[in-house]
Amino acid sequence: MNLRAVLNLYNPTFAANVISELRRQRYSGWRLFYWLWHSRMFQSEGELPEVQRSLAVLLGLAMLGQLGLGVGFLVEWARYGTAGAWEFGVALVLSYPLVWSHLVVFLAWIWNLSWAVSHPKKAARAAVCTVLEWQVRQLRVRHHFKVVAVVGSVGKTSTKLAIADLLGQSLRVRYQAGNYNDRVTVPLVFFGLNEPSLYNVFAWWKAFGVTQSEIALPYPYDVVVVELGTDGPGQLADFAYIKPDITVVTAVSPEHMEYFGTLDAVAAEELSVFGYSKRVLVNADDIAGGYLAGMDFSEYSLVSEQATYGATAKPDGLKGQALAVRLPKSEFTANIQYLGDQGAKIALAAAGVADMLNVKKGAIAAGLPKLAPFAGRMQVLPGVKGSTLIDDTYNASPIACKAALDALYAAKAKQRIAILGSMNELGDYSHEAHDEVGMYCDPKKLDLVVTIGHDAKQWLAPAARERGCTVQTFMSPYDAGAYLSGKLQKGAVVLAKGSQNGVFAEETLKPLLADPTDAAKLVRQSSYWMTRKSKQFDR
Repeated sequence: MNLRAVLNLYNPTFAANVISELRRQRYSGWRLFYWLWHSRMFQSEGELPEVQRSLAVLLGLAMLGQLGLGVGFLVEWARYGTAGAWEFGVALVLSYPLVWSHLVVFLAWIWNLSWAVSHPKKAARAAVCTVLEWQVRQLRVRHHFKVVAVVGSVGKTSTKLAIADLLGQSLRVRYQAGNYNDRVTVPLVFFGLNEPSLYNVFAWWKAFGVTQSEIALPYPYDVVVVELGTDGPGQLADFAYIKPDITVVTAVSPEHMEYFGTLDAVAAEELSVFGYSKRVLVNADDIAGGYLAGMDFSEYSLVSEQATYGATAKPDGLKGQALAVRLPKSEFTANIQYLGDQGAKIALAAAGVADMLNVKKGAIAAGLPKLAPFAGRMQVLPGVKGSTLIDDTYNASPIACKAALDALYAAKAKQRIAILGSMNELGDYSHEAHDEVGMYCDPKKLDLVVTIGHDAKQWLAPAARERGCTVQTFMSPYDAGAYLSGKLQKGAVVLAKGSQNGVFAEETLKPLLADPTDAAKLVRQSSYWMTRKSKQFDR
């Protein structure tokens, strides 16, 4: 501990720093305890809300009270020579910041315990996370491998998979193909484990045994690629223990707005990874420059010529596009299978990460054409009557919907149909978002717009009609699919895009598939998901 840390310990702002850190650590007594014993400066960032400011004032008054009591004993000793008074007085004066800060820790432990008793499922989850996170830390300490993390409002999973596939052609890469992106599942990726049931104690004991053996044995991977997700403010801070070597930020756009409220809050959350990432690669096209001011990062872009990694795309219909890639020290052209600008950005992000990890240019150029779209993410499938289906049904947001529509507009076809489902989890922004997509529907390039879900019917459909589009609305994807079966013309191109609950646009595509067995290539086809769908829709 240096002199400045000691001065901060006795600074009048110390009480506020303790409460601020307690809040930053989500009121965890253990985390506050760790901070007290490992902090080098005893300072915490963040402005306190009114309630926490009141707590800081009370804590400060308590500390001041002990200080005053200590001074009183010293005065007693100086005036009357009372035995032991000076020793006790000095102890009170010197210990007040430690006594009261540790009392806060003790009270936090009591609160944590009472919370655990009243919320057993959440407590079990937190306990599992604590063990797994500790094991990942041990894995990072004992073995030398790189970690690439992917965050952002849209495109995380596709970008993660593209990065993993490209790196996997030159390096030993571990990743998870699905959506392991929360606090429980992310650490499991490092050990190649599936998530057991939370209450299956024996399965978790077995999992912990596997993880410990992986820590002790040689680690057979050069890179681990993970996706970090968030549903609300402060959740990405839970992943600070990973300390990624490279973090890719795909976009800052409206997401989970019922919890974030504003785009500024989304940006603050997604860009919080700068605080614990060694290097950051950001999508300059989909993140407002003002949010990045003063930060140190590399960028990829289809627009900016000053970006660290740049590219220009020449579409080749629904076959993909020729991507002219510009790296810091070289350039090359690769024919990629991804469609549209979003697909080009995914490929460019993968190329950028590979270059940052010193993969040779030749390997990057040869690897990009081998990357293929994934289920529900601009996947092209053959349809009946010689039609082509663009399956982008995994999820939906305004920025992703417009990018998908651009790919549809670029396709040569006698009939173009857009199936657009509701965009969920947008809160108060939902009306504006659906209006935005509806107004983006071009009647000159679309023969038919089919909407699925309540919000799409209420807002997107009227906006598309106002533009002059022919629109048909449905509440069920099965009804939409039956309707389109009779409307599809020979050689048509159909785009399907939407969120999950209340939409499930992938079910609309099933009756349109040329090969019914291709249904297995669609998203959410497990028994779990099919049961959920059957409960939501009458068939």
